[in-house]
Amino acid sequence: MSKELMAKKEERRGPGWIARTIGAVGIAAVLLAPSSDSSKYSNLSLETTEPAPSGAMSDHIYKEEDPGPTPEVTIKINQPPPPERIPGRPYRDTGLDTQPCKDFYVCGTDLGVPVELSDGRIAYFFGDTFGVSGPHLETPPGVDMYRPQAMLISDMTPKEGQPLIFDSAGGLEGKGVAPDLFGYKRTITDGVNTKDNELVVSFQQNIQGGEPYWRTDAAGLAWSEDNGNNFEVKEVLWKNNETNTDPYQMWSMQRDGDWVYIVSTRAGRQPGPMMLFRVPIDGMLEKDAYTYWNGSDWGEQDDAQPILEGHFGEPSLRKLSDGTWMLGYADYSKLPKIVTQTLVDSETGPQGKWSKPKTQVTWHQMEFLYGGYIHPRSTKDNVIMMVSSWKRIDNDTENGELVWYYVGHHIGTV
Repeated sequence: MSKELMAKKEERRGPGWIARTIGAVGIAAVLLAPSSDSSKYSNLSLETTEPAPSGAMSDHIYKEEDPGPTPEVTIKINQPPPPERIPGRPYRDTGLDTQPCKDFYVCGTDLGVPVELSDGRIAYFFGDTFGVSGPHLETPPGVDMYRPQAMLISDMTPKEGQPLIFDSAGGLEGKGVAPDLFGYKRTITDGVNTKDNELVVSFQQNIQGGEPYWRTDAAGLAWSEDNGNNFEVKEVLWKNNETNTDPYQMWSMQRDGDWVYIVSTRAGRQPGPMMLFRVPIDGMLEKDAYTYWNGSDWGEQDDAQPILEGHFGEPSLRKLSDGTWMLGYADYSKLPKIVTQTLVDSETGPQGKWSKPKTQVTWHQMEFLYGGYIHPRSTKDNVIMMVSSWKRIDNDTENGELVWYYVGHHIGTV
């Protein structure tokens, strides 16, 4: 998430069809604005004229095919080509040349939170998502297909040197544009299945720019009873404070039996504490049902004590199949890197002592990296992490020149 995209969230164009006149002959071109109704995208197709040389801008054409008398209209967009897949880097899973782009128009993506559904498949929640290579391209209104949240599903376990293949998208039948899930002022941070076909996701609400760290209004929850095809935003909220220092704004959740454990940090990837709290699985929508770790026991929020202090990106809490508890995040204390920690004694639960951080991915492997979400199918010998990167070049324009914007997976060990 960037300050520029925060501004973009506030100025989104409304849904629907937009008529535009192109050229001296006055051909009426029908352009598309974002909408959760994916049928509105049915006539829009992406064409590539020819492969672009390495480092060059590739020419992609959006073609609107109108069955009526209106002539076919093409809109040419110059986009940076997908970065090469180089050994030693997280293996890229999104981009213009990938299956999720071709099948679901999930091309340029921010984050990629993997969550296990009740049937064992894995849902991936992508943040700011585009049907082009990324944000701030010069496109006509709506053609970038911006969605602040989209969900793809796969039953494939990520492997070294192989891209992820996705079977379906939340809120969509068949192939097409994976729709936005529940609104332009919310960004999903994690999720947990509660019982058959039920899914609860945490989100940040109304992200806004700020110096030096962006802020949120609140953290909250949304509920789905059909594995993420439809969500209902609930009223339970953890509101931020005026100084933007509330430590309950960026969540990660892990179910363990009848409990859901949550770690959280401040908004904006700023220095501060990491907090731990928990709730019974059937009490997630009751704020009074949550208890907070105070250093020796579970109690009231006012008495809560940090389990860690640092300069954290979005946290990722997972309990692996062998019982190992892991915590992942981007460490911004120096040159950014993706790290993990494990519980010294898994029998204690996540309130126990955590190991020293282990570096999984460095800036030298992947520039401008962030994220660092632990995949639910990870094991101690096969730690899978979803890592993001967004690179731009300053060129005396407001947003710079886009180089890449994608999500990939890294394979490491505990």
